[in-house]
Amino acid sequence: PFWLKPFWLKLPLFGGRPINFSRGAMARVLLLLAAAVPAAASFAGWTYDPEHPTEPFDDVSKAVNGMIHKFVPVDRREDNWQGNFCSCLENGHISSWYQYASAMYLIDTCNPKAGFVMRTGHLQDRHTEPLQGMMACDALKLITYCLSHHAQEALPTWKNTCSNAHYTVPACNVDCSGAVHRFGSAWLLTAMLALLGLAA
Repeated sequence: PFWLKPFWLKLPLFGGRPINFSRGAMARVLLLLAAAVPAAASFAGWTYDPEHPTEPFDDVSKAVNGMIHKFVPVDRREDNWQGNFCSCLENGHISSWYQYASAMYLIDTCNPKAGFVMRTGHLQDRHTEPLQGMMACDALKLITYCLSHHAQEALPTWKNTCSNAHYTVPACNVDCSGAVHRFGSAWLLTAMLALLGLAA
């Protein structure tokens, strides 16, 4: 095959001198690349299995349900965080036709006894339908927001599930870690000192 034949490559790193790759060297490079691709394709221990396909938003629903029902341990005191989390979701808004609408369009059930059920079928065309993509992204943002305010201890567990779903949503800018970007007082103090220094 043509790709195993020796070829000449000019690299500016070596002064532009041509480098000749033999068939054996090229075959080793290709084997190395072939071995690296599956490792790069796997994400946080998860790999796609065509024999057992999964919908990432079904995994989102199962993960949140597991946290609410304590199947997935959340190292948090019993302070009714599940009820507060569900209340946060029920009062949240997501993208919709012409305006933001209640997240209850996607959330079928959320309470400490019945758990969490999400209507993931409403998001199945998110790859081709921009509105469904925005709704899916907003759902991830809302769940992350509510966890960050009512069960921060669940965020490390949530991050992997959220990230797997995030990469199936085009142009989604969710921060699955739930990190809050703040303009801290140290920045304000530094800015004020700089202004005082300029004024003096």
